[in-house]
Amino acid sequence: MTGSAGGTFWPYRDAQYSLGKDNGLKSFPTKAYYAALQGGAAGVAYGALQMAYYPDKLAFGHKGTVTSGPSRGFQYVMSTTIRPAVTFSAVALTYAAAESFLEEVKGSHHKDPWNSAFAGAAAGMVLGGFLTRRFDVASMTALGTGLVMGMVDFNGPSAVCDPVTEKARHFPAKVATKFEETEELKQLKEKYPEFKYN
Repeated sequence: MTGSAGGTFWPYRDAQYSLGKDNGLKSFPTKAYYAALQGGAAGVAYGALQMAYYPDKLAFGHKGTVTSGPSRGFQYVMSTTIRPAVTFSAVALTYAAAESFLEEVKGSHHKDPWNSAFAGAAAGMVLGGFLTRRFDVASMTALGTGLVMGMVDFNGPSAVCDPVTEKARHFPAKVATKFEETEELKQLKEKYPEFKYN
């Protein structure tokens, strides 16, 4: 794996980073750190929303039966928030590890959609395995997550595929209060005087 100047990949990446041209490439420890934090925060938020959705101690079953639900003690809070946090963190760490591994193997100096697609497939496999423990569901989760992550990375940080056309469709940021004729319109009115006051 060599960079453009004949050196190794990491010095090339560090040189590009110092110039501000790393295009989102980060080292694995940095990626793993942020992935663990983001996954943990998302898991805790998911667990908190789940606890808020089922606020009482009653469990409603089929045919209108009501039974006593789990107690809302410390053990319940731990199982409701820690398990999703661990799951989300494992998925995010798997994605970061797979993407960093593929970047190192391929020696890619830019964000590659194929790296994101394969890393998303690995993360989807972990997610499906965690939640269902079934290979068929995990493999389909891997396929779907890989496709989504590849498309997101291919399209870039913006959801707009054609920014020029999208900008042309927007209203101008500043609208003149008084109508001002363009030079082209003035020339046309001089050329066709019968339409001068239209």
